[in-house]
Amino acid sequence: MKTNRAHWVGLRLLPVLLVLVGAAGSATALAVAATEPAAAQPDKAAKPATPAESGALTLRAAFSHSAYSQSTPTQLLFKVDYASAAVAPASRPPLNIALVLDRSGSMAEDKKFAYTLNAAREVIANLSDRDTISLIAFNERVLVLSPAGRAVNKQFLFHRLEEIAPEGYTDLSAGLLEGIAQVNSQAAEGQLKQVLLLTDGKANRGVTSTASLRNTVEKARAKGVGFSTLGCGTNYDEKLLTEIADAGGGRYSYVRSPEQIPDAFKEELRGLLEVVAQNVRLEIAVEQGTITKVFGQLRERPVASHQINIGNLRAGERGIVMLALKPANYQPEATVRVTAKLTFDDSQAGERVTRTASAQAEFAPTDKVQKAEANEEVQIYGGLLGALETATEGGEGFDRQRYQQALMGFAQWYGRAREFARSTRNQDLLNYTFLLKHLLEEMEAAEAQGRMHEHAEAREKLKKETDYQRYLLFHHRGTEKH
Repeated sequence: MKTNRAHWVGLRLLPVLLVLVGAAGSATALAVAATEPAAAQPDKAAKPATPAESGALTLRAAFSHSAYSQSTPTQLLFKVDYASAAVAPASRPPLNIALVLDRSGSMAEDKKFAYTLNAAREVIANLSDRDTISLIAFNERVLVLSPAGRAVNKQFLFHRLEEIAPEGYTDLSAGLLEGIAQVNSQAAEGQLKQVLLLTDGKANRGVTSTASLRNTVEKARAKGVGFSTLGCGTNYDEKLLTEIADAGGGRYSYVRSPEQIPDAFKEELRGLLEVVAQNVRLEIAVEQGTITKVFGQLRERPVASHQINIGNLRAGERGIVMLALKPANYQPEATVRVTAKLTFDDSQAGERVTRTASAQAEFAPTDKVQKAEANEEVQIYGGLLGALETATEGGEGFDRQRYQQALMGFAQWYGRAREFARSTRNQDLLNYTFLLKHLLEEMEAAEAQGRMHEHAEAREKLKKETDYQRYLLFHHRGTEKH
């Protein structure tokens, strides 16, 4: 199955869903590992395969259990970890970027447009004469402030930014298409090509279909153009922006307040200047089994393989992919084997690199499975993510009783994850559990204050905050962020 769909389909009530994390922790997530060992020691855990490494990326793979039976467990967990080198390369490729800026009427509110112009100036100021930039502003029409060209005459570019003001509606598709056209007009071998789109509103003119816009981005991505999206305020469509970023191999960023717009642009530019690996792609293939769930994505049907277009990885970024699998054979000597293959372009080496990591689980009688090695780290990640999945599926209404169950259930998962992370010095897992706890606390406060039900703007802001935090859970990110 080939997919790089955004992880937001069907999550319209996500703030409510996130508070239900714990409820699943004692139900579905534990059903995946019906005979979990109590406080398994790290040195007795099932070991991942030897990691595949290169100068740019590290890849690891591990099963939750080294053995399975027909009853315990019937579903295995498989976790893939990838990480980029912590240090940025000494040299970088030239950039070819298009700044696509929303200038619809709503951008005048809270000085959003003024901060956006400041952000554009910051980007321009930090480019070298090797880099190419184009400036595009859009409302119901698109305006090319400066066509793609070398970032040499920066004073001219600053001046062009002074000649526009916010007004009108939002034809996001027009700005997106013009950004693609400008980047392509000056495309050259070895460039890192990227469209940076900022908006505060919903697309209400031109092409507004998410599927159509995603298709446009996928076609441009196939020709080497990447996309990053930034949303500000409470009225934009985060699902659309995540779809565009995912299809474009880039990032979606939630800008919490207008004064943070310049920092958000600087962070995006910093990332482009520190790219370690380009066009990263992960392929996972299963022998003697099927993939029944990809955590963070809709489950369609059992499949034997899964592909993810990760995009570009910056220095110090890492991510995880968690799968649930069902063995195809419950006979003696049967073995489920999973191979993860990571392909990427190493700009320093000037070549495309492929690395693989694999792990396997063998069939055994139930009594032997109960004594077999287990990887507690994989189980904990699976429990936390499984809880989130179950909450998503079951949280279509404001169920107060289930909300209370979530508080109790999550406390158990949080305590176990924190204890294990500290005993094994697993900073990633510790950060991960703290993030989930932070989300739950926000939801508790919102519930206590009635913000979820009574105040539309506060509710939308909270939704975007929790949606964004969940986005970060399922996307590669820098360790310093959590």
